[in-house]
Amino acid sequence: MNTFFSSREPLDPRYFWIACLIVCLIGFALRLPTLDRSLWLDETYSAWFSALPVHELWTKVPLYETHPPMYYTLLKGWSTLFGTTEIAMRSLSVLASVMTILLLAVSGKLLRAGGVGDRVALLAALLLAVNAGHIEYAQQARPYALETLAASVSILLSVILLRAMQTQSGNLNLHKLLPVMLGLGLAVGMTLWLHDTAIIIAFGIWAGLILSVLIFVPGNRLVQAVAIGVPGIVALLVWSPFLPLFLAQANHVQTMPFWIRSHWSDLIGAWNLAVGIGKPLLLLDGLIGLAGFVALWHSARILSVHLITILLLPLAFILFVNYLVKPIFIDRLFEWMAPSVMVLVAIGVMVGLQRVALRKWMTLAILLLSLVSVYRYYIYPTENWRHWLNFIASNARPGDLVITFSNEIELPISYYASRRTSFPDVLYIPGPYPALGLNRRYIGNLGAPQIVPADRQLIDNALHDHHRVWFIERKDKGEINQYDPQDLIRSRIFSSRKFVGEYGSGIIWVELFD
Repeated sequence: MNTFFSSREPLDPRYFWIACLIVCLIGFALRLPTLDRSLWLDETYSAWFSALPVHELWTKVPLYETHPPMYYTLLKGWSTLFGTTEIAMRSLSVLASVMTILLLAVSGKLLRAGGVGDRVALLAALLLAVNAGHIEYAQQARPYALETLAASVSILLSVILLRAMQTQSGNLNLHKLLPVMLGLGLAVGMTLWLHDTAIIIAFGIWAGLILSVLIFVPGNRLVQAVAIGVPGIVALLVWSPFLPLFLAQANHVQTMPFWIRSHWSDLIGAWNLAVGIGKPLLLLDGLIGLAGFVALWHSARILSVHLITILLLPLAFILFVNYLVKPIFIDRLFEWMAPSVMVLVAIGVMVGLQRVALRKWMTLAILLLSLVSVYRYYIYPTENWRHWLNFIASNARPGDLVITFSNEIELPISYYASRRTSFPDVLYIPGPYPALGLNRRYIGNLGAPQIVPADRQLIDNALHDHHRVWFIERKDKGEINQYDPQDLIRSRIFSSRKFVGEYGSGIIWVELFD
């Protein structure tokens, strides 16, 4: 251990690969304990869409869903092989997460950064392995873990291209750079297919490349433009089939309201997620990461400018939109930053700190704080749809009716009720998901509309044939439900049935009326 922190000599290959294996096993083990938790609402979207026919997934779904169909298609194939249980569906994200850890571990080798580079890469991989934010999204059947892997490959290839352009500045050989250029284009193209906001990642990468080359790399600007432009053209060609739908989805998001509000904490939300969640960790990693940036600035300014542009420019754009145009989910959009931030922290430890003992103590402190955050994530309550839907099924009587809104709650009900031998009849207000083309306001996506007074007639019709009613609502306790701000549905049920009891926890609330 002391040799690892003090020596600058190349690592023994056997030691290096054993260390890679250990780090990956640590990461894999930490991503297993809560893998069988109940799916939360967004994950049931993944289950729902991945069960649809491929043709519908690529033609109809993008007209109302706000994410590209690529992840759902990959999950569909994965589920065909491994099943549709919670563990099976999330295991694709676990695999992507562990592959990102491995990519980070070998990045020093790929960059030919020598003994120091190998040590920085291994430490960064270890920090990512115990990163609570990375673990959280590795245990979700959502596209963020795959997007992080694709973005990490893109950033690494952009660094390889940039270093090659700097090394060959006087005689840039495009033929030798072609594999890296094509790889960068393909990696960015795949990143764009995994999430609509990945366009800001691509923007950050190319802005970093252009700025770094203009400042630090002399030579033939036309040849340099080709080296930077060809990967961009490849990425655009890979992504172009989805471009018309992307523009339509962007317009949908712009016109539809969300239930979130901008808050000052959004300024640090992305960094909090990237370092692993927690104020002490944010402060410690922030200081050491800053030291890492300073060390990188002194040793490789071209890379420091490139990396900081990739990290800051997309975040600045999203914060601008969040505060001045429309509130946006900040943290989950920036899970892709975690590997790069861990690299800066690892540089801060291995290069920015001069004393060997201090390096070891700082590493230990970061690991302990990270594990505390991981533990808090393990015990943090989640949307337990499995529990509450099983509760209804176990306590229901013949003739009972379940009433719920928004109609997107059909997705968790469909997933978990299908695993029961029986479940009461369900009335989705104003109709089964997706309720398309209604002349009313939509919230979040074009399949989930807001409630209007006319929907009360649906309640009246259903109550003629059912006695007891289970009412399911998803909202924070005490908050106004954005789908029914006038409380039309609950008040209608309350006016005709006697309130029996309230059950639920978190943001899932179940009420029984008789």
